[in-house]
Amino acid sequence: MNEVSETYGVEDAHLEKVKANVRDELEMLRSIGDEGLREHVVLAWAVALCWNGFEAINDMPGSARPGAPEKGTQAQHMDGTARIAVGIKGAIEETLSDRMPFDDDMLIASALCHDLGKPVEYSVANRERWAKNRVLYGRPSVRHPAYGAHVALTVGLPEEVMHVAAAHAVEGNYVQRSLLAHIVQYADDAYWFTIENWDGWVDSGLRL
Repeated sequence: MNEVSETYGVEDAHLEKVKANVRDELEMLRSIGDEGLREHVVLAWAVALCWNGFEAINDMPGSARPGAPEKGTQAQHMDGTARIAVGIKGAIEETLSDRMPFDDDMLIASALCHDLGKPVEYSVANRERWAKNRVLYGRPSVRHPAYGAHVALTVGLPEEVMHVAAAHAVEGNYVQRSLLAHIVQYADDAYWFTIENWDGWVDSGLRL
């Protein structure tokens, strides 16, 4: 009989399998020196995926939102956003000969987790249920920033990382974003808007 985690409601063996997939998919995990933080990022993604019927980040289409044009994979988007964010931080720190009040570990973890809630929006079962009864459930019933914040808090990620998941998209317009959230927001936009222009996507409505 398979043991089920009392904390996350997922079979332990299955959770470990998905965690292994996440470790293989996210290259920028290796740049997080803090093992505890790194493993919390892995756990968060594994829980979000398991709760929504996925076994890997790349089981989701490589698009900014369901139905949008695809380029690369979802894991590449997380890695790309993290690389851009680190570049922004490094360029400004080098130019000003000053240091921001957080290290690269926290920035990379935040960037890798900014779309932590996407599995809820990409779940086929969820999308079918919302389409059948929008009046009852809404469509979607919850967007990925709020869901990502929920997962981040559930697994014990730092508040700084949770805030980035919650505030990197339009929801962040209604709070005062942290410096971390601003950098990740800009990196996220830079990734998708560059691809949008590069591939000639027209009226893709990417930024939501």
